[in-house]
Order: sequence, then C-alpha cells, then structure tokens
Amino acid sequence: MMFRRAYINIAVLFLIAIAVCGMTSHFEIKKQVIAKEQFIDLASREGFDVQDDTKLYEQVMGLDSAIRAYNNDRSLVYEFYTFDNNDRADAEFDIVRKTLDDMFVTTEDASYAGENYLVYQMTGAREFHHLCAVDNTLFYAKSANENKEIVRDFAKEFGYN
Repeated sequence: MMFRRAYINIAVLFLIAIAVCGMTSHFEIKKQVIAKEQFIDLASREGFDVQDDTKLYEQVMGLDSAIRAYNNDRSLVYEFYTFDNNDRADAEFDIVRKTLDDMFVTTEDASYAGENYLVYQMTGAREFHHLCAVDNTLFYAKSANENKEIVRDFAKEFGYN
C-alpha cells in the first residue's frame, strides 16, 4: 500500500511537471505560412521602403517572388522570398546558412526546426542575421547587433521567429 501511494505521488508530480513545461514553452510544431502581400503590408506599416527584387533573381530556379524591405538608413534589411515548392525554399535556406557560416565569424548562433519550418539566427562580430523557411517561403533579415531585438520582434509579428 505504501509503495502504491509513493508511485501515485511520483506520477502526479511528473504530470504536473509536464503541464508546467507545456504552458511555459514557446516551441511550435508547425508555423503558419504568410503570403508576400502580408509581408509587404507589415513592412509598410512599420515604415520600411518596400521593393520587388524578383527580376534580380531570375536565375534562381523555382523563385516566384523576391521582396526587399529596408529602413531609411538601410541598417535594417528584410527579405521575403516565395518559391514554387517547399524543397526549393529549404535548399535556399541551406545555401544562405552555409554562406553566412563561411563569411562571418560567429559569436553566437541558434537553429531549430519544426514540422514545416527551419530557423537559423547568427550573431557575428558586428551583424545579426535571422533566417526562417516556412513551407515554400524564406525570410531573411540583417541588422547591426544592437538591433537584433527589433529584427526578432518584426519576425515574431508574422510568426517567422
């Protein structure tokens, strides 16, 4: 009887611990994909200049659109790409990530993935880079290190954090 009570108490504590972890966790299994129009609208509302750079990337296979948003002094740059399928977006994510790793000295980085997304954040000596692929889209942001929270907040507004 005594062992049974101890076993039940341990099970209850375990379940409470799982519930607390679940409530405090910000981990997502699946992210909601956004359309380029939603990105343009959000960037415009934030006061960014927005331009369509699709013609600059004509040679990229499977690219449907390339949108760039930047602030007045271009210290914050956001790019949003849509591709014809998820595999192309993932491949471009890998290319950009490898390029960042090869070009910059990393002082801190983080990466994580879910069912339909990949995220990579890198802090270099001077610049912060944020990269997120969700389904057939890819978001890339670059800023000075002191502005990385601004980038994170912007990405969080549409779920690409």
